[in-house]
Amino acid sequence: MAKVGLPSSFKLVTDVSQWGLLRWPAENRARLVACTLLATALTVVFGFACAHYIFEHSSSTFVNLLLITANMFTVLVTAFLQAVLVGDLFFTDSWREHVFLGRKPTKKDDQIDISAINDHNAEFIVVIILLIAVNAVGLNFVTGNFFTEYHAEGYYQVLMRSDDPDDRARALRSIADPLNRTVWERDALRDLVIDAFDDPDGEVRRHAIHTAAVLDIISARDDLLDVAIDHEDPTTRSEAAFTLGRLGYDPESREVLEELVYDEHPDEVRLGAFRGLAVMEDERGGRPHRAVPAIMDQIDDDDEEIMAHAFWTLARIRSSTPRDRIREIIEEEDHGLRRCAALEAFKGVATADDATWARRQFQAADHDTRCPEIKFRNLDDRIYRVVYGDPVRVAWLKVVGNTDPYSHERWLRRVIADPEESDYARQVAAEIMEAMD
Repeated sequence: MAKVGLPSSFKLVTDVSQWGLLRWPAENRARLVACTLLATALTVVFGFACAHYIFEHSSSTFVNLLLITANMFTVLVTAFLQAVLVGDLFFTDSWREHVFLGRKPTKKDDQIDISAINDHNAEFIVVIILLIAVNAVGLNFVTGNFFTEYHAEGYYQVLMRSDDPDDRARALRSIADPLNRTVWERDALRDLVIDAFDDPDGEVRRHAIHTAAVLDIISARDDLLDVAIDHEDPTTRSEAAFTLGRLGYDPESREVLEELVYDEHPDEVRLGAFRGLAVMEDERGGRPHRAVPAIMDQIDDDDEEIMAHAFWTLARIRSSTPRDRIREIIEEEDHGLRRCAALEAFKGVATADDATWARRQFQAADHDTRCPEIKFRNLDDRIYRVVYGDPVRVAWLKVVGNTDPYSHERWLRRVIADPEESDYARQVAAEIMEAMD
């Protein structure tokens, strides 16, 4: 087997005298002290300048990478000079001249035994490593935690100053990533997200509004209300309406969303308002029941998607107020999207008194009849199913499971054991039974 190793020309040099680095500043102690102090001062000044430029002006992460690399280079040079000065002051007499610079003794130094001078190679390397760490930590401290703050905030601020909307959207997606949860409470980032509500690019605005929900920025609520009511772009208004609901129950937000479901507003905005009301809940899981009358006004809308969203929102709110009307619609309608949407709502509003009726509907339903599926995908790729594409029999089975499964346990067991029933229906019945345990 061939041996794998370093090239024969490669040699790890540990002898300080053979490094040949920065010898001119070390020609004498005075020059070494002056150069070390100057390098230290320049490192600090350059660090401050880079931090200010990156945090306040830069719009290029590539330029920032170059500047940070240059900062690290100045730290290395400064640490090296400091290490040489430490060696000159604390190592063996004449260490700088005879070891670091590699000078041979002159006639007047004939009494010096060069072989007796300790080269301190190991100690010198350790001192360099320690001083690199000390200088890096010190520079980070005196510049206001520049390196730490850049990774936590500065990186996103730079991307948000970019002229490319893809960069700005990428910054917001990165902020919203659960892997970056540790920075979510930073005020500077939250302000950055709110400021992006006014971004000239519609996609960036949507990501900013979505990110406000992910970070649960309650302080953004007033700005979101303004966007939902007055913004010229319906898509942006729709996202703002949805996010108002995701931020939790708020009376003013509920009233605005109730108003936005009416047909004087663009359909896209109405859909966002339905979605906001559907997901809105308080800390105890309470739903916006007062919005039910406004939603009920929309269940006869000519637009099928609006109509389906109205029923879905009623299902999510789970108020028993619309129960009788929804049951009437189910009884009146032939099979179709409106009946399926009403059936979806019925899953959420039905009571134990409806379980027996749901069993009869299950028995009467055709095995092959399915509901059309309506769904939407959020910016975080979460899928919300407005109308499940279930067989109608399964939908009725779920009504029983949501209302009074314990009183109908024997019937559920018969469904599971029925060889003529579909595998899916038997599986759903089994899941209901499992949830009862």
